[in-house]
Formats: sequence, C-alpha cells, structure tokens
Amino acid sequence: MVKWTIELGEYDIEYKPRVAIKAQVLTNFLIEMIQQEEEEVWRVFVDGASNLSGCGVGVVLFAPSGERIKLALRINSRVTNNEAEYEAVLAGLQAAWEVGASRVIIYSDSQLVTQQIKGNYEAKNEKMLKYLGPITARAASLTDWSIEQIPREENEEADTLAKLAASMLDTSTREVMCFTRSVLSVDEGAPPTRESSWMTPLIEYMVHAKLPDDKTQAWKIKKQAPRFVLLNDVLYRRSYQGPLLKCLSEDEVEYVLREIHEGCCGEHLGGTVLSRKAILAGFWWPRMNQDAVQLVQKCKGCQHHSNFHHRSVAGMQPISASCPFDQWGMDIVGPFPIAQAQKKFLLVVVDYFSKWVEAEPLAKITEEEVMRFL
Repeated sequence: MVKWTIELGEYDIEYKPRVAIKAQVLTNFLIEMIQQEEEEVWRVFVDGASNLSGCGVGVVLFAPSGERIKLALRINSRVTNNEAEYEAVLAGLQAAWEVGASRVIIYSDSQLVTQQIKGNYEAKNEKMLKYLGPITARAASLTDWSIEQIPREENEEADTLAKLAASMLDTSTREVMCFTRSVLSVDEGAPPTRESSWMTPLIEYMVHAKLPDDKTQAWKIKKQAPRFVLLNDVLYRRSYQGPLLKCLSEDEVEYVLREIHEGCCGEHLGGTVLSRKAILAGFWWPRMNQDAVQLVQKCKGCQHHSNFHHRSVAGMQPISASCPFDQWGMDIVGPFPIAQAQKKFLLVVVDYFSKWVEAEPLAKITEEEVMRFL
C-alpha cells in the first residue's frame, strides 16, 4: 500500500464516495455477461498444379453456415509448382474478399509457401519474393487472416480442382466455376479500366450532373433519367408494377440470355418470350428484343429440333387439262431384225389410264415420220 501511494502520488487523483450499490451491481453485470459477438471464420482450402499444358488453381471456400463454394482457375503460362501454390493463395484471398469474408483461414499443403508467408523461411528466389507483396496487399483488406499447412490427404478436393483446371477437362458442371487467365497475378499490373457502355451518360448525369455537348443527346438523357435510379453504384430501371430492374452492359447481355434460354432451367423459348422472361428475372437493357431474337437464331438446339415448315416458298401453279386422265407417253423401240420394206424400229404410244397402245413400224426415225404418226 505504501509503494502504491508513492507511485500514485505524482498524479492529481480525486477520490469520490461510492455510488449506490444497485447501480454498481448492474455495471459489473454488464461488463461480465455481455460479450461482443466475434465475426465468423471462413475456411479456404487452396492448391496449385502445374504441367506442360499450363497452370491450374483450385479453391474451396467453406462458409460458417456450412455452404461450400468451388472455384477452378486456369493460367495459360508455364510456371513452377511453387508459383502455382502462391497463385492458389492469391486466388483464395481474392475469392474470400469477393464473398464478403473478413476473418479467413487459408489451408495449403505446401510447406515452403506457408512457412515463407509466415516468415519462418526466407524467400531467396526472385520468383517467390514477388508474390509476398501482393499477398500482403490483398490480406490488408481482411480483418484477420492466417495460413496453415495441412496434409495432402486433407486437401484432396482443392487438388482435384487444380488438376482439373490445369488439364482443361470438362468444366461444364454447374457446381464448379472455371475461369481462364493469360498471365500471372503478379504480372497483371493495374486493373483494366471499365469500358463505357450505354449506362455511362446516365450515371454521369445522375452523379455529376454532366451532359454531353450534343443538345439532342442531352435532351434524351434528361428525359430518360427519371426512369432510372442509382443504388450502390448499380443502375436500375423503374418498372411499372414490379421491382427495380438491374441494367446490364453489353458484355453481360449474352451470358444472361444464354442462362435463361439454354441453362439448367432453360426451355429454348422464342425471341419475344425470351426477352419477356429476362424482364421477369429482373434485368433490363435497351435492345432486349433484338438481342433475344439474334441469340435464338444462333442457337444450335433450336435450329436442329424446331418445327420446320415444309410449305413451298412459291405458290403451286395448276395445269389445266381437257381430261384429268388425259396423259400418255411415247417411246422408240428397236432395232429389231429387218422386216418387209426394211422396217426395224417401232414408234409406240401408250395411254396411261386405259393402257391403249398405238404402234407404227418404221425403217428409220425421222422428224417427218414422227409428225405423220402423231
């Protein structure tokens, strides 16, 4: 007590009498019982594979609720196995950030990569050193993260996805998302700027009140602007009776139409019905009907299995005849052995309906003889 008195003597401490014991008990209870809820942790299993055809990365994300997300990434570049493992860690951090995870644990079966990221091993190779900076930069967007080494047997699912992407097997299954990238993550440089689309003038007018120099275009944008609303940097179009419709750029239109037309629940609808179903799904863009009709015309399934009209392009021309059965045919038969008057040919005419036959023997076939016979 004397030591504490000496230590606290240099401070200007003012002592007050204790308040009511009821208030103090309530304060102690709040401090002891109320705990802040910690954010749930996402588990991310990553693995990389490299072969002669390219590099493959497999990522499996396990949400705290038990949901699982699979991701396969192919890189069209010759890299080593260690570089592929680093690419897997970068892809896992990027995927975790995109799904909104703040606390992440990365699991990898590469001892070299995990220990170099932790700092237990020194990265002397230049190819390894250039990955540490991007990993630190991407991890800075997370609240808390760590990387752990696990045995290869516990990472079979991510390893299978990595080999799948590296070998470019069939990735058409809806359970796996597979992408392709041409260069390594550390060689990408600055992210590409977003190209302008039909939404750019509207967004600039709604955010910065900026209009194009052309008076006609400026008048159109002012007239169209009340039909749209901007929420969280995403442009929506107001519908008459339904919810807001998300506006799509030119790059997203074909993907959405193909998913609706020939996806897992696609019915290979016609162009007009397809555009209407896109509106019911919550999407909108200016040339909906034209784009839907063009996609249906390019669909192989619709071309092979649609109902074909076998009606002739031109109308049928009826041929008038004196009698419905007034048809006959003429032919030349021979030569036969020479008969009287050197005749060796037969000129024969047959009526198709009555089978009546008329024949004339001739020595030689000439125009005059045929006309005389007819």
